[in-house]
Amino acid sequence: MQLVYPRLSIDLEQDSFVVWVRWVSNEQPPSPAEPPSQGVRVELLLNRNSVLGPTIVYRRDLAAPVFLRANHLRVAEVLRAAARGPARLDIQLVIHGSIAHAPYAALYLVRDESAGEAIGAAELPGTPLLQVQPSTPADRWHVAGQANLRVTLELEGVRRHLTVLRD
Repeated sequence: MQLVYPRLSIDLEQDSFVVWVRWVSNEQPPSPAEPPSQGVRVELLLNRNSVLGPTIVYRRDLAAPVFLRANHLRVAEVLRAAARGPARLDIQLVIHGSIAHAPYAALYLVRDESAGEAIGAAELPGTPLLQVQPSTPADRWHVAGQANLRVTLELEGVRRHLTVLRD
């Protein structure tokens, strides 16, 4: 028996990892101010290297879903190092902690020729690579969760250089 991992092809120039955060609450009436400082603390790790966060997004800022773009230079550095080895990439999306009922975080790989904003508000139609939504009873106020994915990494557009030796 041989393990087979899904293949993830990434263009270092155009692709970005984006964490989309929203708040799904069933409480009636909604109470974004009670208790104070409700929010979610999220982090994205590639091969155990943090490329986003841990960062806190407060519930008051989640009236509409928010996306957070991972640090492009740090992502490229980690991916290049991963490609030099067995070309495996471990992706981990973590909600370290949240106060209140319903944080939701999803990880997308997006292609965008522009540099893109680090933080923004937009719908991301489609299926995420990973998603985390801890379920917790209404009488619990602290939740956490994580999702992991191992893929075979393929970097697009990476130039291979030959070393030329001269006497």
